[in-house]
Amino acid sequence: MDVILYVLGIFFVILGIAASIGLHELGHFLPARLFGVRVRQFMVGFGPTVFSRKRGETEFGFKALPLGGYILMAGMYPPEAKEYRGPFSAWIRDARQELRAQVEPGDEGRQFYALKPWKKSIIMLGGPVMNFFLGILLIAISLSGIGTTQNSLTVQQVFSCVDTLSDGSCPVSAPVGPASAAGMEPGDQIYSVNGTVVASWSEAADLMAQAGQNSSSVVVIRDGVQQQLAITPLYRERAVFDSQGNLIYDEAGVPLTELRPIIGVRLAAQSVPMPLDQSLGYGLQATGAMFGFILDLPQQIYQVFLSTIGVQERDPYGAVSIVGVGQLAGEVTAADIGTEAKLASLLLLLGSLNIALFAFNLIPLLPLDGGHVLGAGYEAAKRGGARLIGRKDPGPIDTARALPVAYGVWVILIFTGLLLILADLINPIGIA
Repeated sequence: MDVILYVLGIFFVILGIAASIGLHELGHFLPARLFGVRVRQFMVGFGPTVFSRKRGETEFGFKALPLGGYILMAGMYPPEAKEYRGPFSAWIRDARQELRAQVEPGDEGRQFYALKPWKKSIIMLGGPVMNFFLGILLIAISLSGIGTTQNSLTVQQVFSCVDTLSDGSCPVSAPVGPASAAGMEPGDQIYSVNGTVVASWSEAADLMAQAGQNSSSVVVIRDGVQQQLAITPLYRERAVFDSQGNLIYDEAGVPLTELRPIIGVRLAAQSVPMPLDQSLGYGLQATGAMFGFILDLPQQIYQVFLSTIGVQERDPYGAVSIVGVGQLAGEVTAADIGTEAKLASLLLLLGSLNIALFAFNLIPLLPLDGGHVLGAGYEAAKRGGARLIGRKDPGPIDTARALPVAYGVWVILIFTGLLLILADLINPIGIA
């Protein structure tokens, strides 16, 4: 059964990634059509075509490798105004000729290169922006629509001792479980602590902590009847987390800890919806953190390389490939948690992935969307500068001449992807 659930998790995330890619390309497609550009192809994936169908003037389809997608617009490169004899001139000439040969009669006013820079920017930003809003939506559905998994006030299991062994037995030196000694039973619902009605386990724990080493009066509801128990907790040092579940550090960078009461029970889990403004804030915070992660990506890749060859441990919060994302999804669906918690975790994973696609595609390098936006900005500045000094309009920039940069970035992306896939196969990251 666990294997089936694991496979279902992978299948779910594959569908989610395919949908995310499709919506990304739709973000490019819609403004391109709005501005009159002819779109020849709308494809999800790369490599051999698995399925396609033509609707109007556009061929829609899926390709074998679900590692991205693209729309093919007429006239991505302008006709060559002046022969280029610089480095890689043969590559540039062949690529230009291949795309220019696809321009059909009637496309003269419907080519991408001829658009105004602001229109080019809107088309190229449409994909990442679609991922951003999709990511925020999925995060909001996960955190506010379903909720985060938290301890309820219902006792699921009472341990006869603290620090039980893996088989559930008690070591000779293990302290007796405070809840067990007080007579607490599975199914009890904690109602109040020291005379104060509680709404969450954190409130109950805080009230016990205020009593220190003294016994706390805990009222539970058992079979509809209130029962009063006297519980003297044990105390253990625990890390301190903020409202987003992140560790809190002191000025020296050391994680903060505090003494928390231990009574020896397992509480039933429940999904608690987060207020919408908090989930949206979480999404925006995740977006900012993702930009920081992108800036640190070279160091992340180097760390993955060192962990793959066994030099150091792999960072559990570091970069992963699509294989790693699938592994995490499989572990979530196979985990011993409720269905709601599984769905919330998968939606949160897909939401985070869309935020990552948004941030990554804004890197100002071709062939990424950010590279095209940078080119449009350069064109606008160049043409605007010419107007200011009364010179002739230089016309649209020739992005074909930047193909060597695009090829170089592709090589880096392919190498990085293969390294991450290898790392995920050899030394995968699991859920905590």
